[in-house]
Amino acid sequence: MNKTTRMTTAQAIVRFLDNQYILMDGVETKFVESFFTIFGHGIAVGLGEALDSDPGSLKVLQGRNEQGMCHVATAYSKQNNRRKIIPCASSIGPGAANMVTACATATVNNIPLLVFPADTFASRQPDPVLQQLEQSNSLATTTNDTFKPVCKYWDRVSRPEMLMSALINAMRVLTDPAETGACCIALPQDVEGEAFDFPDYFFKKRVHRITRPVAAPEELDDLAEIIKDAKKPLVIVGGGVRYSEAGETVEKFCAEFKIPFGESQGGKSACKSSDPYCLGGIGVTGTYASNIIAKD
Repeated sequence: MNKTTRMTTAQAIVRFLDNQYILMDGVETKFVESFFTIFGHGIAVGLGEALDSDPGSLKVLQGRNEQGMCHVATAYSKQNNRRKIIPCASSIGPGAANMVTACATATVNNIPLLVFPADTFASRQPDPVLQQLEQSNSLATTTNDTFKPVCKYWDRVSRPEMLMSALINAMRVLTDPAETGACCIALPQDVEGEAFDFPDYFFKKRVHRITRPVAAPEELDDLAEIIKDAKKPLVIVGGGVRYSEAGETVEKFCAEFKIPFGESQGGKSACKSSDPYCLGGIGVTGTYASNIIAKD
C-alpha cells in the first residue's frame, strides 16, 4: 500500500510547492523559493498556519497590497525567464479581487503566476462570511469566479483530495512555454484546515522539463525560401527569443545575412538595443524607423 501522511489541505500546498523544480538545457532550478501573502480572515488560520508551522525551505514574504505583490511576482518570473514563480495568497472578497488585474497581465504576456484566493466556506456554515459577495442568483458564485476569464487555469478545491489534481494541472500550465499564464486555485476557508491522508508520492521531488522542439525540415525549407526571395526582409524579435535565450543567435544571424530586426514588447532585452541591426520596437509604441521599414 502507498504510505500516507495526515495533514491539512493548506499544509499539503506548502509541502508540494516546496518540491517543484524546472529543468532546461541540463540546468535544474527550484521553481518555488518564496510565498507572497497578505493574511486576512480567509487565510490566516489555514494557509497562514501552514506557512508558520512548517514552511520548509520557502521564504514567506508579507505583501502590503494584493495587486502589487502579484505584479512583483510576475516581474520576478519574467526576470528569471519563467523558471521561478512566487505564489500569491489573499483573503476572501476585496483582497482576492485586487489580484484579478495582475492575473490578466500575466496571462496576456504568457508569464506564470499562481494565486490562491481564499473562498467562502464549502460547507456554507457559516453563510455569509465577512466580505462575501452575496450573489442572489447562485450561492456557488463568489468573487473568485472573476478570475475565470483572465486565467489559463482555474479551480476551486471544495474537498481536500481535490488539491492533488488541482496542483498538478496548475503545474502543467505554469511550466508550458506556449500556454503559461495565470493559474488560480480558490481555497474555501474551511477546506484549508481540513485534514486528509495525502499519499507520500504526491510530495516527492518533481522536475518539470522545458524542452526545445526541433523544427521540421519542411518548415526550415519554407523559411529559407521566404528569406531568399524577400527583397526587404525584417526579423521581429518576440518573447520566444528572450525565454529561449536565443538573443545572440538572432544577432549573429541578422549580421551574417544583413537583415534588420525589430522588437515586440515581449522581446525587449532579448537582443542588445545597441546592435547595429536593431530598429527598436514595432507598432504603436515602436520607433519611426522600425515602422517605416516594417511597412515595406
